Amino acid sequence: MSTTALNICVEALSLPKRARAELAHRLLVSLEDEPVKPETEEAWKDIAEQRFENLKKGKTTARDAKQVVREARKRLAK
Repeated sequence: MSTTALNICVEALSLPKRARAELAHRLLVSLEDEPVKPETEEAWKDIAEQRFENLKKGKTTARDAKQVVREARKRLAK
């Protein structure tokens, strides 16, 4: 990693959690071969917000990601 990239990384890590998440998202999107359409981005945002609301209201429950992946791998192996 170059000195410039390292300095940017150190500075980015000092940002608040939400700002780091937004930055990480933008960096990941920048790696895509095709740009993400704004309407697609908005749709995914709406879905994420609805899922979060459902979680807060107790309409759904969270599951451990590692366990979900284990179960998926087990099902796919059959």
